[in-house]
Amino acid sequence: MLRYKVICAAVGSFLLIGTLNAPDVFGQEASQGTTGNQSMDKVQVKLRDVGTEKKFAKSTVDRLNVRTKPDLNASIIQMIGQSNRYEILEERGDWIQIRLSEEKVGWVFHEYFEYAASEPANAEPEKAKAIQTEEDTAESLNQATVVNIVDVTNLRSGPGTEYGITGKAKPGETYPVLETKGEWYVVSLPDKKTAYVASWVVKTDFIKQNTHLPPAAAVGSAPILYIYHTHNQESWNHVASMTKGASVDDPEVNITLVGERLEQLLQEKGIPALAGNENITEKLKQQKLGYSLAYEVSRKVVDKAIENYPTLSYFFDIHRDADVPREKTTITIEGKSYARILFVIGTAHSGYEENKAFAEKLDKLLNERYPGLSRGILIKSAHQGNGEYNQSVSPGSLLLEIGGVNNTLQESLLAADALADVFADYYGAGK
Repeated sequence: MLRYKVICAAVGSFLLIGTLNAPDVFGQEASQGTTGNQSMDKVQVKLRDVGTEKKFAKSTVDRLNVRTKPDLNASIIQMIGQSNRYEILEERGDWIQIRLSEEKVGWVFHEYFEYAASEPANAEPEKAKAIQTEEDTAESLNQATVVNIVDVTNLRSGPGTEYGITGKAKPGETYPVLETKGEWYVVSLPDKKTAYVASWVVKTDFIKQNTHLPPAAAVGSAPILYIYHTHNQESWNHVASMTKGASVDDPEVNITLVGERLEQLLQEKGIPALAGNENITEKLKQQKLGYSLAYEVSRKVVDKAIENYPTLSYFFDIHRDADVPREKTTITIEGKSYARILFVIGTAHSGYEENKAFAEKLDKLLNERYPGLSRGILIKSAHQGNGEYNQSVSPGSLLLEIGGVNNTLQESLLAADALADVFADYYGAGK
């Protein structure tokens, strides 16, 4: 059994996002959540070097994301390279606002910017190149990120059912995604106009393309939390492609997207989390094993993760609950609809009290910060299921049911946001 608290090697604070497992549209930037006086001191030195007049800087990487706000969750409005210099308008924490054109400004992460004394003489040709880069970026995004229509779907003029219907999309059609508005996608139509479609009636790769962060890019060799999914194809009624009996599954749009989201958010907060990508469902098929043996297969995955990363001390097996009434698995907090979280503790091992104590701490923190988000703690014996749920591996091992089959992907992702906040508080307080 691993010790509940381990002394981990220091992990790098800054993350490179979107360049290793995505199209060229995704540039580089570091984690918003990890600031340092040292790095900001370097910035101030560089700024002093260029005097008090207009300040200019250039990217030090080939693909740097420029965002609408100084926030990693803000929309990407352009990707810039190393060829041009940009006027600095404002600094805010680790972010710098730059002028892209006379009408357009955006925010970049300072770590990938190099300060310069003045605008280059050949600025106009370089500006033209930047405009072309922006067009190429938009084209790449459209080609790589689409919604797939699975049933006759209303196209609307705004992000809500109260907006007018502007057309109908038919099964089999695909539309490029431009951005998201809550639980709605803004899509590009063949006539170059835009429309809104509800996320719960279409299938898309948008979440994977825009949130996945390859573990090696940020975690290095010392992760402390391992995220996995014993039932990795669990999906939701509004998107699942495979429904048979009580099963609601999908090979692509499933609970693993929630795990990836949690991984990304924790890494942004400076906590080295690692989301496994083992397809337990496929392993069961290959080995001709029954569904009831899924935890035996996932335990081997967990053991392998421990072998590769001895620093692991927390293990989250993330599921979604079954056909529980939506009113029991959903809560609205400050106008946002969240999937509620249920902690499941198995008693079929001698150390379950420690797992329970860990769950109780997270349960308390959840309800303090997000009142009503936790559904509480469910204790299960070997007579009520597996009974052990791989929790003997560590006192920090939990099974979490995020929402149920009647929730939406967006609600489950918001629950992951809340869980990341709470675990960051817990982990920070214990260090």
